[in-house]
Amino acid sequence: MRRIGCHVSIAESITKAPARAAELGCEVFQMFTRSPQGGPAPKITLGIAEQFKSEMKANNQAECYIHAPYYINFASADKAIRDISAKNIKEELERGTQIGAKYVMFHLGSAKDMDRAEALKITAEGVARVMDGYKGSTELLLEISAGAGNIIGDTFEELKEIIKMSGFNPGICLDTAHIFAGGFDFRTSETMAKTLDVISKTVGLEAIKLIHVNDSKADLGEKKDRHEHIGEGKIGLDGFTQIISTFNLDLIMETEHDKIKEDIQKLKDIRKNL
Repeated sequence: MRRIGCHVSIAESITKAPARAAELGCEVFQMFTRSPQGGPAPKITLGIAEQFKSEMKANNQAECYIHAPYYINFASADKAIRDISAKNIKEELERGTQIGAKYVMFHLGSAKDMDRAEALKITAEGVARVMDGYKGSTELLLEISAGAGNIIGDTFEELKEIIKMSGFNPGICLDTAHIFAGGFDFRTSETMAKTLDVISKTVGLEAIKLIHVNDSKADLGEKKDRHEHIGEGKIGLDGFTQIISTFNLDLIMETEHDKIKEDIQKLKDIRKNL
């Protein structure tokens, strides 16, 4: 574990993604399987699935992870939006199963003009709808948010409540930029211990399955989702040393590709020196 990678493009076809990941120095990678902004999902035929798996082996990629589209909103007051969100997440799980992806992670959404307790309830109902009857191999992860506006799932307490009410047990995708902007510090061993204590008492450390490693342009507790290159933001290299030494999990970057090779190498250097 502690394999390092980033989000890569699926331009032309998802079958191009493994080679793009390898060229950037990835050992694992994340991708969309459809446009993140909307529209129908390109069909994954048996031939495409087999070619994708072949490309994974040829390019020495250990795992592939899927990020769901951005328009997903399980907390919308509009039932039609909630319905299509649940439908699309289940489709992503099924598509992931076709190509052998390990996880699908998604942002829970935003609750406007709604009581917080009701928003958590309908979000949990959405998770339950996705998981009900699903028999595939790809696992579902809830991604913790930074907490801007009325975003749902910006604390481990909320994620615990959603999981409990859903009746299912999805994992958690921890994003360093999100939790830092949400007020969870981990830049020293002391602050990391406090953050781990919160996680342990809520969702449990075993629930954390994947880590998005992004530095943050936003300061601690600022509640803004603003990714920065590794070591160039408010978290800094010491924070990522704490993360990598604490969690024996795969690490996915979502920084801009102008410096992504450098970002990957920085994390590999930290891992080497543990």
